[in-house]
Amino acid sequence: MRKLWHLTTYLVLLLCVAYVHADIVFLSDRDGKSDIYVMNDHGGNIHPITDTRLKKGNIAWSPDGTQIAFTTDLNTGQEGKPQQLDIFIMNADGSRQWNLTEHPAGDVSPSWSPDGKFIVFTSFRNKSLDLYRIEIATRKVRRLTSKNLSSAPDWSPDGRSIVYEHTLRGRGRHIYVMNADGSHQRQLLRRLRQPQFGDKTIFSFSPRWSPDSEYVLYIEGILEPDITRIANYVIVVDKHGRTPKVLNIPPKWKVDVVCWTDNGEAILFAAVPNGLTNKIDIFDIYKYRLSDGKITNISNHPSDNWGMDWTPHRGLSVSAGARLTTQWGQIKAASERNTPHAPSH
Repeated sequence: MRKLWHLTTYLVLLLCVAYVHADIVFLSDRDGKSDIYVMNDHGGNIHPITDTRLKKGNIAWSPDGTQIAFTTDLNTGQEGKPQQLDIFIMNADGSRQWNLTEHPAGDVSPSWSPDGKFIVFTSFRNKSLDLYRIEIATRKVRRLTSKNLSSAPDWSPDGRSIVYEHTLRGRGRHIYVMNADGSHQRQLLRRLRQPQFGDKTIFSFSPRWSPDSEYVLYIEGILEPDITRIANYVIVVDKHGRTPKVLNIPPKWKVDVVCWTDNGEAILFAAVPNGLTNKIDIFDIYKYRLSDGKITNISNHPSDNWGMDWTPHRGLSVSAGARLTTQWGQIKAASERNTPHAPSH
């Protein structure tokens, strides 16, 4: 009986080690290549859920926290070949990767609809950078913008709106918003922010809706005429474009990605401290607490760590042993075999 008790205890402890709670998904090259990792809200229990040589980016949790969408370059490492960027979906433990978009023009920046049935994304498939919506179950695609120089969409949690980046020729890049069906496209800010000096350009990017769909978070870069970034700011503005608030993050930090965390009480951002002055380009992931502006490094690793996304679905079980190891030939073959239906959860 005692031996049985010890065996049961051992198995319970083993399961506790194997299964961890994953809240944050992110990219890291700590193993010499870009792979997707998960960690908890405090930066603990870090482990990879992919193991491939293919470059990855634009990670997005599904609304229920059971799946992850991401961009993959299928031509990674193949000299003489241009990038072949497609949007993939996988289970939260890295298993069952499959190619959702499969288009030669290149598709990036996925964002899920709140019901998990659609993904809005950026594509160059009609020879202009525009936003499209794809139904996951059928792969039917609908174009939402037209010759609009639009990119990086984020679908609001209430399902009503999509926020995105839009380039105004000769006037920089700014944050725009539209209805979820592509109608009523307009700038988010009631009055566009202007650089302090006339020869500088505003470059706004990485817009993200707050969990309650009331606010938008984004980055604003200040560019010299030669496109050198000399400062950037992290900004929160309400959904009506009023009273933008600049967060207390040093403007000389190089910030490239932002997202909400802790149910809207904090944000995550990938940054290089003083990266706009010392030209060091190793990113870490930081948490900024909105109540007091406290900044905490939660990745704290000498490698690059960036591209994060957060899910509010705590208690999601992710098995460290379920990591999927795939090479290019295998992943391409899986894409060709795949039927046009979403994988089961």
